[in-house]
Amino acid sequence: MDRFKQASSEELMNIYQIGDPDDACRAFEELYRRYSDRVYAYCLKRLTVKADSEDVIQKIFLKMHESKHLYNSKYRFEQWIFVIARTSVFDLLRKQTSDVRKIEGLLKSMEVSLPIGEEDENDLSKLNHLNVAQKQLLELKYVDDLSYKEISVILAKSEVSIRKMVSRLVLKVKSGGA
Repeated sequence: MDRFKQASSEELMNIYQIGDPDDACRAFEELYRRYSDRVYAYCLKRLTVKADSEDVIQKIFLKMHESKHLYNSKYRFEQWIFVIARTSVFDLLRKQTSDVRKIEGLLKSMEVSLPIGEEDENDLSKLNHLNVAQKQLLELKYVDDLSYKEISVILAKSEVSIRKMVSRLVLKVKSGGA
């Protein structure tokens, strides 16, 4: 019987930390096999966007690798990996909120009024109706302060179409996404 399949997660992590390179690689593979689906499900439940969850799961296992020396075998491995997962999900959500705030602030500074009433002045969900590509386009234009020409090169679209897309997005934000 394969000793890696029989070992506890804590034993596998110990092998991963101090084992020879071949054993460490096999230990990591077994840990990934055991936990990747559950960690992915955890991320997908909290992020709801499949691409974000796929990106975060890669970051989680990279963080696990980079901080393997910090793992203490007196704690359950499962708890440790899910602490990394929770932190990674939180970091992404915080970054996304920060990006929305930057775009919102820049649109306001350009005198593009967002449809925010007095009672929900700090409601960041006003840009949530935009998809990732639309938010990225606004970020390129208003956060990164790129010209339409520069954006057209990055996105491989004509400068005219970039102008139209930005204009439509600004109108969409003004109208509340209708």
